[in-house]
Amino acid sequence: MKWSKGTAERVRVLVLSGNLGDGHRQAAKALAEASRLGTREAVDTEVVDFMQRVYPQLQHVVKYGFLKMVEKTPSIYGYLYHRTKYDEGLSPLFSLFLRLGRRALMRLAAEYRPDAIICTFPLAAAAVSLLKEEGRLHVPLITVITDHTDHALWLNPATDLYLVGSEQVASALRARGIASSRVAVSGIPVAPRFHAEEDRTVVRQQLGLQPDMPVVLVMGGGGGLLSEGIRSLLRSEAVCAGMQLVIVCGSNRAVMRELEEELAHRPSGRVRLLGFAEDIHRWMSAADLLLTKPGGLTTSEAVAKALPMLLYKPIPGQEEDNAAVLMRAGVAVQAEGGRALTDQLLELVHDPARLAHMRGRAEAFRIARPAERAWEALQPRPQPELSMSKAR
Repeated sequence: MKWSKGTAERVRVLVLSGNLGDGHRQAAKALAEASRLGTREAVDTEVVDFMQRVYPQLQHVVKYGFLKMVEKTPSIYGYLYHRTKYDEGLSPLFSLFLRLGRRALMRLAAEYRPDAIICTFPLAAAAVSLLKEEGRLHVPLITVITDHTDHALWLNPATDLYLVGSEQVASALRARGIASSRVAVSGIPVAPRFHAEEDRTVVRQQLGLQPDMPVVLVMGGGGGLLSEGIRSLLRSEAVCAGMQLVIVCGSNRAVMRELEEELAHRPSGRVRLLGFAEDIHRWMSAADLLLTKPGGLTTSEAVAKALPMLLYKPIPGQEEDNAAVLMRAGVAVQAEGGRALTDQLLELVHDPARLAHMRGRAEAFRIARPAERAWEALQPRPQPELSMSKAR
């Protein structure tokens, strides 16, 4: 990428994230952390929540509506997702929504005066692209796709470069007519700490876990995971007696309270409940298996840690796409709806050969240092026609 200021001065990069799911924020934080590593061109990064700054009055309504639709009517969400996956151009309603935030986004750009804008949130990428198309903004736009899929919502005419998680996504973008010069396979950005090698026995001792008993980490994204399936694990004597469960509830205090009440009736010293965990990379290092929904960031962190996954109830749409990619890669299996989750979990945990095979597949599938590779993809390239200021 050819920065507008050249290499003699520091470059200002605005990273726009969003609050519809924790993955967009985590990817933005990973990019910001990676920008401070190494001796590459000096970069000052600022991470901003697009929804909070551009739609302060609407953000809570939009987030509530999105989460409720996913929770209560996932089939409708899935229908809308697939219906719009290959849409060309903006719908009138979506275009109106973006235009409502135009002035606030221009104020944000004027405040930070960025030399480039990176978006880990599709609505932010669409809004920046619209301003560029209208001639109101003249900086490179880089879109980081945080799922293993190519939904049209991520794709916008004024995007200069797409950073994608796999060659499969890159091929899908090229099939849509996007030039190879505008696509780079960097991996989905995860914090550099997820690539650190850690001794499992030592980490388990430091976290207060028994070193010689299997550890299953349960995650459901930033909002936490609670369902009859998870309750069934807590009610299973075979599960609670035969392994250590670490359940991450995220920032959802209601989930934490409900699980605490569940455990009050079935006390077990082998079940740990966590809220939002900054050291989740250490819990992944300690675990034998991750039970999770297939969000792009959580699963990418697990792949970086070569942690086998059991995928549970993917949301129709991008989570189903993610699950398909991960299963084809051999790094995950998906829980079958017709079988008890406890049976499938016990089957995997007590099959060390299969878990070892999945770890090996994860090591082959993962892309080393994805957040740092993202910055490397943005460095000046020798061919002038690939300059970000000229790419279209």
